Amino acid sequence: MHVAFLMLAHVPYLRRAGRRPRGEEGLHTLVAQGLLPLLELLGDLHSSGLHPRIGLACSPLLVDQLADPVVQKHFVLWMHDALARREAELAIAERDGDHHGAYLGRFYLEWGRQRLRSFEERFQRNLPRAIRELAAARVIEPLAVPATYAYLPLLGREESVRAQIEQGALQITRHLWRPEGLWLPGAGWRPGVEGAAADAGLRYLVADPSCLPSTPAPPAVWLAGRRMAAVFPDEDLARHIWSVELGYAGDPLYRDPADARGALARSGAPYDPYHALRRAQEHANHFATALVTEARRRGAHDLALVLLDATQIGPTWVEGSTWLQAVLIHCATHSEVTLTTPGAYVRAHRPRVEVVLREGSWSVGGHAGWQGGAAEEYWQMLHAAEERMVQLASAYPGAEAERERVLNQAAREIMLAQTGDWPARLSAGATDEATGRWRVYLDRFEHLAEMACHERLGPSDLFLLEQLEEIDGVFSNLNYRIFAP
Repeated sequence: MHVAFLMLAHVPYLRRAGRRPRGEEGLHTLVAQGLLPLLELLGDLHSSGLHPRIGLACSPLLVDQLADPVVQKHFVLWMHDALARREAELAIAERDGDHHGAYLGRFYLEWGRQRLRSFEERFQRNLPRAIRELAAARVIEPLAVPATYAYLPLLGREESVRAQIEQGALQITRHLWRPEGLWLPGAGWRPGVEGAAADAGLRYLVADPSCLPSTPAPPAVWLAGRRMAAVFPDEDLARHIWSVELGYAGDPLYRDPADARGALARSGAPYDPYHALRRAQEHANHFATALVTEARRRGAHDLALVLLDATQIGPTWVEGSTWLQAVLIHCATHSEVTLTTPGAYVRAHRPRVEVVLREGSWSVGGHAGWQGGAAEEYWQMLHAAEERMVQLASAYPGAEAERERVLNQAAREIMLAQTGDWPARLSAGATDEATGRWRVYLDRFEHLAEMACHERLGPSDLFLLEQLEEIDGVFSNLNYRIFAP
């Protein structure tokens, strides 16, 4: 049986969002606890001759931030602050004769110093370049992702869908590697996605099995017209990882992610990294056994596509990187399991069945999880802004100089407002400051849309434009004409 792991990685636009306790914290945590350990273990396994392989669906919004020198500098400062706090905690534990606290303090200090050394010395602060090098070595297969991780089924205009897919594929090509596949946030399928993806040069997409007209799902299918293939995640195997009740991450020996100091296990007992990491090895053995059992049941040419999330494998489940390393070693050395990537599987085993997918979403139970309550206002305002963006792109097809800059920035603002985090959090009832960012982006878009209609810009308009180009400077190569009908 062929096994493909697909790692998902995304954060919203957090550049220059401030520091503790919120701000850029989520971005830096993902780098330190998720991405750095992943790139270290993949590089180490490859150097040892084991030839690991993994798919990576990293949102272009995240990749663009990882390549930003400002974000790189802020991560180093954040790590130095974290290490200083750990040093102070260690000194207090040693002074008070707290042997277990001192043991944990030394463990966290060494872990943090190793991550910082890797970031600065091994990867030269440039994680996109490290991913690109692993992609060239066929260790990582990058997938395209909608530019700002937008949930495509509920966007108001087909021009927005195409813009998200085309800009997403362009950003991944620019920073990482030319992608063959497309990951849809929330596995959110809508008719027309296959045409936009094929036009962007993509060959396959990952869809939810619920989108199939009948089950069980074959390993891969052709979509109507045979321009695009689709592959489907294995939900049964993923439950070992994702399930709240039965998943590995809930084991009582693992560190409690709600405990900021990292002193408690999920059971409430004192946390011990030695026992927790041994348990991660045991869980890896269990998962490898489950893979072999599936391989004997399914046959040599079937595919098991297992989704992983970089916000879980590390930040939430601290021991998850150890688990993943052990699982990859098992897969790379077991004769009944062939480690692959989704694109490599589609190339080697061309689909035989053609289907028409229906809309669906594995993660939120269809559209209901992204609608209702405060999310309704979001969608209404966003759809109105999309209409206006398309009108502007049509009205000024040959804009130059200042007007072109204004329209390009307006396109950035509306794409940032389309980020899938906002409706998901709104429908879940979140009311924190970060959730309201979509209003800020739409307000900026409206201001820019008015400016675009001016014959000339005054000094205050130019100053605002320069400020927004710096603050919301994502996707420097974005051209507003991508929204033209």
